[in-house]
Amino acid sequence: MSKSVITLVLIIFSVFTNAQNWSDKEISTLQKFSLKALKPSVDTSNKYHDNQQAIAFGKALFFDKRLSSDGKISCSSCHDDKYAFTDNRKLAFGTRQGFRNTSTLLNVGSQDWFFADGAKDSLWSQALSSIENPAEQNFTRTELLHLIFEDVNYRNVYQRIVKKELTKEEIENLPEKAGPNSSLENLIAWKKLDKEQRQQINTVFTNAGKAIAAYVATIKSSESRFDNFVDELADKKTSTLLNDSEQRGLKLFMSKESGCANCHSGPLFSNKTFHDISTGIPGKDNGRSEVIESIIRDEFNCLGKYSDAKPEECDELKYINRDKHQLTGSYKTSTLRNIIDTAPYMHDGRFETLYEVINHYLEKSQEKPKKNDLTPIELNKEQQLDLVNFLLTL
Repeated sequence: MSKSVITLVLIIFSVFTNAQNWSDKEISTLQKFSLKALKPSVDTSNKYHDNQQAIAFGKALFFDKRLSSDGKISCSSCHDDKYAFTDNRKLAFGTRQGFRNTSTLLNVGSQDWFFADGAKDSLWSQALSSIENPAEQNFTRTELLHLIFEDVNYRNVYQRIVKKELTKEEIENLPEKAGPNSSLENLIAWKKLDKEQRQQINTVFTNAGKAIAAYVATIKSSESRFDNFVDELADKKTSTLLNDSEQRGLKLFMSKESGCANCHSGPLFSNKTFHDISTGIPGKDNGRSEVIESIIRDEFNCLGKYSDAKPEECDELKYINRDKHQLTGSYKTSTLRNIIDTAPYMHDGRFETLYEVINHYLEKSQEKPKKNDLTPIELNKEQQLDLVNFLLTL
């Protein structure tokens, strides 16, 4: 085949594929967003984080509906793998209606804060909170202990992992239902326990949460078309794995004009911190500002006695931003990975489509006086389409 024919073929091919040009600098930046750039998850506050027996135990607990007051709700009830470990609902529904949208668990082991407002500083303390939450699993600490030690398989694996057991008498002397975050009756039962008993219960409770967290940290997203596109770009300096609209959307996403990558950065497409994007509801839900003090006081935080971390390993907690005025209305930047499967969107599930989300940004970013962290942005209809098409490649 002559050079002129080859050239003609390449011209025709380029017309139909409409491949965009990418500079070495742009490709290098894109590689920082690739899933290959995601570092292995680490949690020094959880000594069972990489324990394979704990991971298997945590998986069993994650799918066990007995960990709820009505025996119908497990962690997996709201974190369904069919919906990228969300529930496809506007608001979560466990034993009753919640007030927040269910966040995906994909790659959650690489996050620093948990829940939309970052109310917990570890994945295991987040799991404990959900088990006790009246709107989620509504389970008490003693109920969990009884379940573990009265189920032969659970008891055996727990004792192999923790290398400590409770005597039959110690278990029988504990009330069936008791916990500090439950009904008045169960709270009274908790208050009647002595300090040693409470600590004993809390230790089992914590270990169960750490096992669940160890499993959840293994839940990760697969490489997407975007990741394959970046790999091919790095290798060949060009790629048609994303079509022209998707590549234009990617360039728009990365541009200073849109500001998308300011917050949705890195392999998670999230900077893992908190921003006010005008979704808070004054007087009802002010986001991050409402939970700061409870995080600091939490007995299950990184600096607490149930944590396995050294004090110097708890920088996120030690240097936590306590400026409530600054944090009012702020929520954690959501990951954009697998976003096609995680609708509806925002912390309260208010938007059904990505176009609604973009329109919110367009409207609120132009507000004056400026009251949020959004970069002022203007997009025409074609740009909006390109941006959505790119997001769906994640």
